Amino acid sequence: MQELVTRTWDELATPGSTRRVITPSSAVLAELLADSASAWWDDRATPAVEHRDDILAASLVAALEDARQKYGDPNGDGWRWDRIRYANVNHLLRLPALSALGIPVQGGPSTLSPSFGSGTHSASWRMVVELGPELRAWATYPGGQSGNPVSPHYRDRIPLWARGELEPVRLPASPAQLDSAHRLATLTLHPSP
Repeated sequence: MQELVTRTWDELATPGSTRRVITPSSAVLAELLADSASAWWDDRATPAVEHRDDILAASLVAALEDARQKYGDPNGDGWRWDRIRYANVNHLLRLPALSALGIPVQGGPSTLSPSFGSGTHSASWRMVVELGPELRAWATYPGGQSGNPVSPHYRDRIPLWARGELEPVRLPASPAQLDSAHRLATLTLHPSP
């Protein structure tokens, strides 16, 4: 897609530079794909008149060459998705021993599971809510139920989060609706005299 964007919107570059002032959205590019003879497909720097299929073919060839340079032979380990798309869940003090680093994740920019692959940006809290007579929700987040590094629940939700799976969220309207099987402790607060 990066190669296609570069080749399609090349005329929007600042004169004397390859940097574009603005690039139309991916939705505009998707709409443009329906018009194989649009003037936007022509690379005006060449004497030939290019069409959509010429630009698509050139983009695919350039992308394959770029990927081979970055990741090596396509049959090697460098072409695994988790080598380029991963997340880091850092401890607040950025202590590696207390962090979960290099977690393989699906997705990428402009997907339902946004990830930039470098480990610095990704979706954290994910939640789906069904509104209706009975409120229902499903959610997940990176990390665990406990902020204590020696707890077995310190990182227990990371595998679920990395797979993009959601679990039901309990939404009791009153304490009585949360049965004892889902309670570990009860804290009762009394006002001071």
